[in-house]
Amino acid sequence: MTTVVAIMDRSNWSANTDNIVVVKPSRRTLLWVPRDLWSVTIGDRVNAAFALGGHRSLIAVLAEHGIRVDHSICVRRDATERALSDLVVSVPVPRLLTFWYPLSPQAAIEDGRKLISFVPPSETLSGERLHQWIGARMEPRTAGGSDFRRISRQQVLLRELLSHGFDFRAVLADPESVRLSSASAIAEAGRVRPDWHFRVMSNVVNTSIDGKAVMVPRTSRLSIRSLSRLRPSPRAPRR
Repeated sequence: MTTVVAIMDRSNWSANTDNIVVVKPSRRTLLWVPRDLWSVTIGDRVNAAFALGGHRSLIAVLAEHGIRVDHSICVRRDATERALSDLVVSVPVPRLLTFWYPLSPQAAIEDGRKLISFVPPSETLSGERLHQWIGARMEPRTAGGSDFRRISRQQVLLRELLSHGFDFRAVLADPESVRLSSASAIAEAGRVRPDWHFRVMSNVVNTSIDGKAVMVPRTSRLSIRSLSRLRPSPRAPRR
């Protein structure tokens, strides 16, 4: 059985799920799905699927891209914030990383930004620094940023947490902030171990559809109507 875990970028059920990870116990693998992946099924990015149609919609969108999922867990941002509030963890930093970041973790970058850096060889993260590590993507040397680089940092943090026995049940403690398609979903997600393979759905290309910067598979099966709207995407900043 396979479970998708999606974490919302805000503390309400109409928000986007900007972190989407598929748990595959039979293969001992976690697969990260880029939030900007386009879906013909819903006519939007994959990160809008849960808000538009709940578990069924999210599972259907992943199936559209050949990712079979049996269960889903959706977690609001407030649940993860509570679980990480007292956490202190060290992560390796292979090179200097510099990003633009909102003035506070819950603010929009359009309302103001600050320059942040992570310095080699390692950083000890807690509080806002944890959220910066997880979420920063806009690089000052480019017009935008890379979701793949952000995902790689999320993977580093998750492996460190798993290695140190972090109790992820704390994230699921408040039923008001967590929605499950099945009780089996928690058991599936709970099987993850630090020695599992961490993968990313990376065989995609950047483009735009209806003015939205999105990603599509290199071997896309988009409908003719959708393909007619595809055009090269400028590397503009995206939230």
